[in-house]
Amino acid sequence: MPTGRLVDGCWIDIRCPRMSSEKVPGLILDRDGTIVEFVNYLHRPEEVRLLAGAADLIRCANDSGIPVGVATNQAGIDRGFYGWKDFHAVEAEVARQLDQGGADIDGVAACPFHPEVTPSWNDSLARWRKPGPGMYEALAQGIHIDLERSWAVGDNITDIEAARASNMAGAIHVATGHGEKFREEALSLGSENFLVFPAANLFCAQKIVAKYLYEAP
Repeated sequence: MPTGRLVDGCWIDIRCPRMSSEKVPGLILDRDGTIVEFVNYLHRPEEVRLLAGAADLIRCANDSGIPVGVATNQAGIDRGFYGWKDFHAVEAEVARQLDQGGADIDGVAACPFHPEVTPSWNDSLARWRKPGPGMYEALAQGIHIDLERSWAVGDNITDIEAARASNMAGAIHVATGHGEKFREEALSLGSENFLVFPAANLFCAQKIVAKYLYEAP
């Protein structure tokens, strides 16, 4: 049975709630093209393939006490290509494969909205869909992370834009999934107050995460 609940039409699943309400630095990851191989409108569990380094990155965060959230746009739901039941089945398979690698996700947020197909599309709905900050903010509240000290990892330009809109410390743009297409644009979003680093893959991303989260003073 799936855990979590719909909040304003988006799925919020806090799987490992922290006992302390004190906010700490955290890590928010994209799913498709970042944690798992990109499949257009992924909705079949048998098509789930973890990308190399995904379990390692998340396990290291777990071991270091860094909460890990996943924020994923799932417009295929509002497009009618699949339903929440299919989404839950895929999530269960992602969790199973991560568990085999000793890794756990603390919270997941999924947004089904898209301006082309969602009825009554408005600014409130747009805030939920990346590049809006809604899912990042919901995860921050649910797993008690301080966004201003937290980092994001993603392959799409919208992942990096959402991190910036959420006032996160920085983001790592990986070249997996759609990464190569958006590399130059993603790096251009960096500034003194919002660091953006390129990474070829999740193994490279892990080194950056370690420097700025695990080993940060």
